[in-house]
Amino acid sequence: MNKAIVAGLAAGVLVVGLIFSPLFSGITSYLSPAQAQSTGNTKHFTLVASEKVLQVAPDSDLHPGGVMYNAMVFNGSIPAPVLAVHQGDKVEITLVNEGKVIHSLDFHAAVTTTGANSGPVKAGENKTWSFDAVNAGAFFYHCSGDGLNGVWEHIANGMYGAVVIHPHNEKPAKEFYVVFGQVYTDNVNGLGAVNGTGSFDMGKFWNKEPDLVLTNGMSHKYAPAVGGVAKIVLNKPLNDELTAALGGNGTLKDFFLVHPGEQTRWYIVNAGPNDYVAFHFIGAQMDVRDGSIINRYGTQDKNDETWTIPPGSASVIEAVFPAGGPNGSPGVYVGVDHEMTDVVKGAAFAVIALDAEPAMAHDQPEGTAVMSMEDTMGSMAMGQ
Repeated sequence: MNKAIVAGLAAGVLVVGLIFSPLFSGITSYLSPAQAQSTGNTKHFTLVASEKVLQVAPDSDLHPGGVMYNAMVFNGSIPAPVLAVHQGDKVEITLVNEGKVIHSLDFHAAVTTTGANSGPVKAGENKTWSFDAVNAGAFFYHCSGDGLNGVWEHIANGMYGAVVIHPHNEKPAKEFYVVFGQVYTDNVNGLGAVNGTGSFDMGKFWNKEPDLVLTNGMSHKYAPAVGGVAKIVLNKPLNDELTAALGGNGTLKDFFLVHPGEQTRWYIVNAGPNDYVAFHFIGAQMDVRDGSIINRYGTQDKNDETWTIPPGSASVIEAVFPAGGPNGSPGVYVGVDHEMTDVVKGAAFAVIALDAEPAMAHDQPEGTAVMSMEDTMGSMAMGQ
């Protein structure tokens, strides 16, 4: 080979090495320390895949009678349960397929090709594998169908959840789990009552035209109504619960309840499968702690108003709700996807700030509480 060409190649390699070596050394630096801080603990989780009919919209003025849908689920619900571990733990997963079609699992928390994806698991079969919880944060997991064949439908049908990896020396906070997800169904056409049980509509998916946006498996699951003069009831059972509680005849067990001034931590997940979430708290600002605790871009964004979460991702958001209402009445805050069409389709939830301690007995609706590092350490100490 010509010496000039050889010299040019050598120079090129040297320049490329000088340019990219800091980047690759940076990758090593944020992975290796985390890997070296192993807790020596293994946390085992079992996820059961199946198909079932679920209600995905409540009885409301928008969809009288609600909306039923042929869903796909892990452990019987949308979303799948949050899996909470500590940074440095080994995460062992068993996937049991009790459904009629092929299912699988893909973990965005796994920094490895062998532990990230289960591969196809046929109906009636199961598989167990593991990965290391390397970086702290919240990470999406979902079904990947049959080797990515049908992954879009399985996600849209509800097969998704989050892994929370608690960082070392995490500060205490009340922790909540909220997952946004889109539904494309053949039994909804705009507003109004629907007939029968819906199924995945490939045409609407292809055109990016979701009918509903779910918060933890149902549109407007935690949003009772809008309107001060002209009221629109978004969730009749929830609205009735709020009315009874404010009249002294009920509880607020299906609302997110906080104390004014209390530190709260929200694991906000965007299952997609297609659209971004522009997350915002009406009446509060937030600190975004997105990504690893190692010093890299996105670790902390102070006092943000709206935070963008792409499909297939999750963010850790902290907020303090400053006050209740006047004369001891509840202070109402709202978490929304600030894309307004998505708010109408279901992407909103109410947060109620209360001074009264008795009201905090059910401060996290079923399925939304995340075990904190202190709680999990206590469970380990007691041998649970």
